[in-house]
Amino acid sequence: MNEKINKIDVTHNKWNAQCGEVWLLGNHRIICGDSTDESVVQKVMNGVIPFLMVTDPPYGVKYNPSWRNEAAKNCKAMWNNKSKDKNNVTAVGEVLNDSQSDWSEAWKLFQGDVAYVYHAPTFFPEVSNSLIKNDFAIRSQIIWNKSHFSFGRGDYHWGHESCAYAVRQGKKSNYIGGRKQSTVWNCQVLQRNNTGHSTQKPLECMLRPIRNHDSEFVYDPFLGSGTTLIACEQLNRTCIGIELNPQYVSVILERYKSTTGKTPTRETSCK
Repeated sequence: MNEKINKIDVTHNKWNAQCGEVWLLGNHRIICGDSTDESVVQKVMNGVIPFLMVTDPPYGVKYNPSWRNEAAKNCKAMWNNKSKDKNNVTAVGEVLNDSQSDWSEAWKLFQGDVAYVYHAPTFFPEVSNSLIKNDFAIRSQIIWNKSHFSFGRGDYHWGHESCAYAVRQGKKSNYIGGRKQSTVWNCQVLQRNNTGHSTQKPLECMLRPIRNHDSEFVYDPFLGSGTTLIACEQLNRTCIGIELNPQYVSVILERYKSTTGKTPTRETSCK
C-alpha cells in the first residue's frame, strides 16, 4: 500500500499540476478544475462542442478507504489542499464529492447529444432523473459485469455496476456499433493498477461506448486517472476532460507519457 502511495507522491511532485491549469496531451485537452463551473468548462472546451460524453463521476457512496488517510500522513501530495496539518488529510484514495450522486449541474454544461454515465446501481433513479431534467432520454441501462464480486456489508455482494445511456430529446445517437450488442458488458475488473486511483474502470468500459458512436471529440467531466483519455488515444478520438483533484491530474499526465511516449505541455498556469 505504502509503495503505491509513495508513487503517487513522486508523480505529483514531478508534474505539480495545479488548479486552473490547462494541459495539452497530444490532441487532448484537460483542465484541473470543477466541472460544474461554467468558466472552467468553457476554458477547456476552447470553442469545441463534443458530441459524446463518457464519464465515471463520484457515485455518492462516500467511498473513503480509511487506510489511505492514515498512510497519507506521510505523503504531502495526498493532504487536503487547504490543510497544512498531516493529521487533517484527504487522501488520493478518497473520491472527492462522493456524498453526491446528482450531477445535474455538470450535465447542464454539456452541449452534446449522447451521454454514458457510470453509477452505483442503487442510484439509478437519481442519475437518470439528473439526465432527464437536462433534456436527455434514457435509452438503456448498461450493466457492467465485473466477472467477480466485491465483498461488502450487504446480504449480497455486488458483482456489477450500472451505466446510463442517454440521448438528447429529438437528437440522433450517431450509433455505429452494430446490431449484435447487448446491455450486459463483460469487462474484467482490474486486478491491480499503477495509478493509485481507487475506483479506476477497465479500459474496455470506456473503449466500448466511444467505439460505438461517430464522434471526433469525447468529453469526460470527471476524468479521474484518465481512462477515457487513454481510450480516446487508442481510437484516434480527441478527449476533452476535467479533473478536480490536482494529484489525479498529475497521474493522468504520467499515464499519458508512459502510454504514448509523448510529453504533455502546460498551456496556462494558475493566476
